[in-house]
Amino acid sequence: MAKKEAGVEEDDVDSFLASLDPECEYCPPQLVQKLFESRAIGCITALLDRKVAHNQLDLRRRLANGQRPMCYAAKLGFHQGLQLFLRHRIHPTDNFLPDGSDSYSNIPKDEYGGEVIDLAFEASCEERKKKLGEEITLSQLILWLPEWISEPGNFAWWHTVKLLGRTCSINIESKALEYAVNGQATQLLWLLLVVPDRVLSPTFFRAIPMFKDRLELFSLRDFLTAQLAVVTADSLSIRHHDPSQMSNKSSSLELKRLILATSLRLLEVFHRAGPQLTFLVATLEKEHLSNTPIAQQVKTVLEGAGFPLTSLDCPIISHPYHSEIKDYASASHKEAYLELVFLIRPVHVCRSEVLGSRFSRAIGKLCHHPYLKEWSPQNSVFKLLFIFCLPDLVEKMQCMLQLQLKHRNPAKVICPTYLAELCFIYMTEGRIVEFTAALMAVQILLRLDHPLIPQMSFHTVGNKKSPPTVYEYLLHQLKKVLDEEISLTGKSEDSVTVQLVKEKQSVISSALLLTKIFERSAQHINWYLHSARYEVIQERGDLKLIVDDVASFLEDSGFLLTSQDICVNHMECFSSKSSVSKTELKGDSWLFGPHMQRASCVKEKKATGVSKAIMSAENIKSSLLVGSSINKLSARSYHSFPMLRYGASKGVLVPTQDGVNLLTKGVESARWSDSILRKSSRCLTMTRRIILRL
Repeated sequence: MAKKEAGVEEDDVDSFLASLDPECEYCPPQLVQKLFESRAIGCITALLDRKVAHNQLDLRRRLANGQRPMCYAAKLGFHQGLQLFLRHRIHPTDNFLPDGSDSYSNIPKDEYGGEVIDLAFEASCEERKKKLGEEITLSQLILWLPEWISEPGNFAWWHTVKLLGRTCSINIESKALEYAVNGQATQLLWLLLVVPDRVLSPTFFRAIPMFKDRLELFSLRDFLTAQLAVVTADSLSIRHHDPSQMSNKSSSLELKRLILATSLRLLEVFHRAGPQLTFLVATLEKEHLSNTPIAQQVKTVLEGAGFPLTSLDCPIISHPYHSEIKDYASASHKEAYLELVFLIRPVHVCRSEVLGSRFSRAIGKLCHHPYLKEWSPQNSVFKLLFIFCLPDLVEKMQCMLQLQLKHRNPAKVICPTYLAELCFIYMTEGRIVEFTAALMAVQILLRLDHPLIPQMSFHTVGNKKSPPTVYEYLLHQLKKVLDEEISLTGKSEDSVTVQLVKEKQSVISSALLLTKIFERSAQHINWYLHSARYEVIQERGDLKLIVDDVASFLEDSGFLLTSQDICVNHMECFSSKSSVSKTELKGDSWLFGPHMQRASCVKEKKATGVSKAIMSAENIKSSLLVGSSINKLSARSYHSFPMLRYGASKGVLVPTQDGVNLLTKGVESARWSDSILRKSSRCLTMTRRIILRL
């Protein structure tokens, strides 16, 4: 063995060739491993150039340690050997072509080519870790890489990565997707410098085998924004859960969110300044510039593209490779992430018709309360939900819903499709109070998984043909605004556009949280609002007890409430005994308007007809039983069950949830009693005639 290893340590080609066994067809794996470890580039070149008649370098066979030759070379950082293999048109998992054929494009792809690139990138990242530290900002990484490439000893690594990216028969798109999702920013930066056109391609996923059969073609940026929208929506819900139970999931979501935001910001940097950065690196490579202030040039490029550098980024310009990172929490790539909001208001042909309906006008008047008019999106969503569970507002919502459901024109009766469109409009306009009121009023008819009307799907959810659900639409809008928000990276915090995004930040957060609340707790809240306990509390006027009951339902659903969420201060203005309620709301006429008053007057006339029918029935002995039963039914409706209540003004009868059904039954009973009276009258007349004839 000593004879075979002669000349390897010193890379003496003559001694090495003389030590080879002429009868051996292939160079032994142990010897190949020794060549790699010794970095004997001259001996390897002699084998590749076939200076020995029978000995060949078979790169398909594993080494003595069980690893593949090219993977082991990449792991060792033997970039000269990798370049040599690639220039001899050797695939990372194939042997060299002994016949000198140039048919490299016909070499099949396989999974080990990506492993070689991974190992090569990891070896290059080791230098970055040694000189710059493990935790660095994204701006520091972009400033550091061209500076590192400009060093004479690192040009070889740059050539290796470029050859691997441009000549290896591996799927660059698959590797870029892997690096972006896993947060490997250095590797993704390498690919953006080597093959930016492929990484930033609008048809990025067409080149990935597992996605090539899908009809929709989208870029890497679209995919990352969609993933970030989903993670953000999940984190909004997790944020209000018990931290002791959800700490692991919350931390993993936060880490994933930062990873996706970092990858998106890196793509945004190359979207704006990619040509300038690649041209700068190409100039370094062409002119072999070294020890030049490249970081200062990169800083100029970044600032010209609208990316201001922080105080943490600047030391690398004056003292490359020696700046210490102390505060990772204030890193610029973390500051790049902003809370996300939807900013698109799609135009729909039925929008004015829907908003002009009586139901939507009633919701608008209901939300015009002085306290709700001043509602800020930064306030607690849970507190807003508690307000709409108070008796005064619940009664009005139930009344307007029942009147609309019993509309005499079937075409104007509300349906889930109409309600979904109404909620859609409230979402797009950021009207959280109206959105909450609509969900509270129609939580029985509208489910969160109910699709929006089909006309919306053509311009809201891209290539998806089926109508989107409420939650899907929110995620879609979140994705689109996220892309716009990433484009605002580097702008002043005081600019109008950035302030608008920040102002609407809590709007999308509240909308997503509301969907989660109604998804988990709507049935419990609806049951509670129709329970006997709620009626007793309603008579007592104890608002604090209602808030505590609803809060218990939310906590049972997994939400964690704070003292600010359950604070009942200023809620007294919604009580029926409140002076604000009487003076500002002006009774039921403030809510319902003339149309609702006419509808309630019709119900009042029907109730009067019932009473008259009962009185006429009591005058006939044959219908005493019927009259007494109707009288008991009417008395029960006024005392045992809150079916009818007098309004705050003009003595108008306002039916509650079951009031309309009971009145309808009363009218039918009255008609029945009138029929009995007519029949009894006919019997008396016929009896009288018979007696006269006799």
